[in-house]
Amino acid sequence: MTQLTVSIEDVSMLDQIKQAISLIRGVSSVTLKRRRKTSMDRAIEDIEQGRVYKYDSLDDLIKEIEG
Repeated sequence: MTQLTVSIEDVSMLDQIKQAISLIRGVSSVTLKRRRKTSMDRAIEDIEQGRVYKYDSLDDLIKEIEG
């Protein structure tokens, strides 16, 4: 058996794409393997969403953490 990997950006179309691939002659199964977000992916997402903090010094950060 040979496997074909297809990467999909728009997950809203996932069901239709999966159904279309299963209709192709010779396809025995269609399985879904979602890619987990890495910590780097989550960090970039935080930056893009503005979930970042800025401190003037390390002492200010430590004071904030300690409460």
